[in-house]
Amino acid sequence: MNNKKFSEFFESIKDKLGIRKTSFTKIFQYLDNIKGPINIVETGCLRIKDNFEGDGQSTLLFDKYTQFREEKSKVYTVDINPRATKVCGSVVSDNVEIHTGDSVKYLNELLPKLKKENQKISLFYLDSFDVDWQSSDRSAAHHLKEITAIINYISEETLIVIDDAPILAPMKIEDEKMSLITEHPAPKPFVGGKGYLVNEFAYANNATLYFSNYQTAWFNFKKKL
Repeated sequence: MNNKKFSEFFESIKDKLGIRKTSFTKIFQYLDNIKGPINIVETGCLRIKDNFEGDGQSTLLFDKYTQFREEKSKVYTVDINPRATKVCGSVVSDNVEIHTGDSVKYLNELLPKLKKENQKISLFYLDSFDVDWQSSDRSAAHHLKEITAIINYISEETLIVIDDAPILAPMKIEDEKMSLITEHPAPKPFVGGKGYLVNEFAYANNATLYFSNYQTAWFNFKKKL
């Protein structure tokens, strides 16, 4: 493992990541503590070259990271849009296996295969269904389907990250100044966007919240097999 080379690369681009800068920093810090080859499964691949702030360029970042990890570290990514997978293939190395198709179907086919090969997944990065911020139900439901597809293939150290899943702190309006109602406090902060149903699932499975800002991550899922 050559952390120094990856750190140099990441330092050169991390300020371009905007709202995802902190969470990607934490993701790689977490992966640094996992020994052996790293396997990353991503849903929703890089779709626009060099669009760091808009999309985060996650596939490229994971590709670079696995190149500096132990031999046989690998990235598996899927996207339903063939134009996206074509762009992705032109940017990343052979460390990345790219598939065009529905993410839930892909996960149901890929993970039994990796399990037979005794391959553990270190990171699931879920970002396959564009969120409608006016009505995030469809996106949130899709990512819940992804969680149910992967739950039997994770270990307690597996990190699960969802993009576009910000932590929100709602307010109630007391008057025209929109100050908080002290007699009836606003609801506690909650995870919104793509991740609000997965957050409920994670809570029900006693998972540990690792971070929540624009993206949200959990590990230590207590599976009931």
